[in-house]
Amino acid sequence: MARVSVLVDVLTERQVDAATVLQVCVDLVRAWAGGLTSEEMYRDLMANAQDAANVDQMLFQLKGDTTYAENAALIVLSAAWNYPLLEAQIRDLGADAMAAPRSISNAQAANSILYGMYLMAREGAKVTQVAYADRQGAIHLRTFDDTVDAAELFDGVRAQYGDSL
Repeated sequence: MARVSVLVDVLTERQVDAATVLQVCVDLVRAWAGGLTSEEMYRDLMANAQDAANVDQMLFQLKGDTTYAENAALIVLSAAWNYPLLEAQIRDLGADAMAAPRSISNAQAANSILYGMYLMAREGAKVTQVAYADRQGAIHLRTFDDTVDAAELFDGVRAQYGDSL
């Protein structure tokens, strides 16, 4: 597995903000999903959901808390960083986002984050390190003693941030 500490170093050295993290995540997931639009991602999530109401609740929570959304996006990026092709793509998308930032709607970010989590769960993505942002926006590294399913991390972040909405 690639060292997510390098991702954290890149994000902190370039002083990447939450909006940039979200832009990179949205663009990465769109490319990873074969160019699906946000609406197509939502339809696919709903078609494959065991509990459609739970999907809508998670999307509502992601839309309502930017710290939660940023940390969930960082889980997606941390898990993707472990794949050399996706690491290179994250670097390229990050450079593009820094050069040409654009506004990402809360709905678009939420759909992409949740779809990224769905893709990771489907692929069985695992992590030993993850990037996370504190309430002040500083990005840090958390290292686990063992390999952790990326989808389980999302549930933990949801419990920490989302349930308070």
